[in-house]
Amino acid sequence: MNLSTRKNLSYVVLIVLLIGLLIWLALFLHHRMRYAVTNAVFVETEKLVYASFSQVAGKIVKVTKKEGEPVKKGEVLALLDPSPYEKVFQRLVAEKRAALKEKDALEIAITRLKRELKIKETQVKQKLYQLKEERKAVLAQAEALNSQIAQLRRDQKRFSTLVAKNLAPKRKLEEIETSLKQLEHQQKALTFKAEALKYGLVAAEKELALLQNQKRLIKEQKERLIALSNKIKGLSASVAAAQLNLEYTKLVSPIDGLVAKRFHVAGDVVGPGQPVYALVDPKDLYILVLLEETKLKGVEVGSPAKIKIDAFPDEEFEGEVAEILPATAAKFALVPRDVSAGEFTKVAQRVPIKIRITKGPVEILRVGLGGEVEIKRK
Repeated sequence: MNLSTRKNLSYVVLIVLLIGLLIWLALFLHHRMRYAVTNAVFVETEKLVYASFSQVAGKIVKVTKKEGEPVKKGEVLALLDPSPYEKVFQRLVAEKRAALKEKDALEIAITRLKRELKIKETQVKQKLYQLKEERKAVLAQAEALNSQIAQLRRDQKRFSTLVAKNLAPKRKLEEIETSLKQLEHQQKALTFKAEALKYGLVAAEKELALLQNQKRLIKEQKERLIALSNKIKGLSASVAAAQLNLEYTKLVSPIDGLVAKRFHVAGDVVGPGQPVYALVDPKDLYILVLLEETKLKGVEVGSPAKIKIDAFPDEEFEGEVAEILPATAAKFALVPRDVSAGEFTKVAQRVPIKIRITKGPVEILRVGLGGEVEIKRK
């Protein structure tokens, strides 16, 4: 091949390369016109769920999950030393059991006392009635004797006068006097009996009054029973609370998700509400894009996007623009730019855009991963 031919061939190759470069450039520009492309991309989440021992404090004796591991809702994540709460629970259960036993015994005692008092009251009232009726009968007999004695005394006086005048036999006077003595003796016996019945009535009334006092004792016992019932209610609430505290020594996952961060290990002492794990729900993951303001044209809510994550180069994700935030990222920087002195350098600002993931293995993503996004302009 002569020099002229080699030269012509070189020109042809150069022209082909130039045409290929122009075609690539045209395709690149066309792609950039159709898509907003940026690598300021981060995997974010709407919220991190912090798992903590909400009601109890103590020493962690076991953790079951590492960072990045999946968790199921209700799965045990960590255990606190339950012994202090177990002791409190057992003590309260024992107190409640003793109070219930005391209540049962008191109820039995009250029931027995009420039954005995009812029987005794019936007996005493019956005795009181019998004594009153018996005394009434004795007093009636005594009253009848009074009439007979009065008559015999009149007869004695009259016959004494007649005997003194020899107008009546002395034997008749002696009979009257004998009958009078017998009746007076009976009257005296009836008087003693009436007096004895009177004392019996007083004693029965005192016994009845004593039974009334015992009824007041039943009232006091009932008040004690009410207080004991209230105590048992309080102990029941305390037992339930202690049982809950015992259950709270098991930290369970509130969601199905992934462990984003573990803050403590076995042996650490934690307080109520102190986070032990940070969990993330894959459904809450989204792509945060910090898009240059110069590329914002044509990007709207609903625009489709292709997502590549650096950590998983072989996986493809798709999504759509869910939200375009109304302020640039620089506006909320920890150290915002101060241009009050007149110093100013034109810098393209970045607008935060949220992309909802619609396709791809979301469960493998981790918060904070970076990548690249192509957003199709409308």
